[in-house]
Amino acid sequence: MEKRPAKISYIRKPLAKRGKMAFALALVATALGSLCVWLAVRGNGSAGLYAGALGVSSLLFSLVSAWYGWLAFLERNRNYLMARISLTVSGLWALFWVCMAIIGLKG
Repeated sequence: MEKRPAKISYIRKPLAKRGKMAFALALVATALGSLCVWLAVRGNGSAGLYAGALGVSSLLFSLVSAWYGWLAFLERNRNYLMARISLTVSGLWALFWVCMAIIGLKG
């Protein structure tokens, strides 16, 4: 029995538009979250109101990024690479902030 060669498509699919937006929002969430964590470490755990505002903003940006990443999968015949990356990054940030809120309420 002869093996058929694998079919290769040389047509590149364009990136999903909502995936690009989700990726940009995930970058903003990462920047805000990193700045918040840096302020908390620099302040030895008492970062203040600015860090709290940055953390909540990072959580909101990550949730909106996850929403746009999910909507990107509704676009047909597109490349979903940025949507997958943004869903992963924004999901991790959202999980991180929810865990920080739970730790803060218990402590």
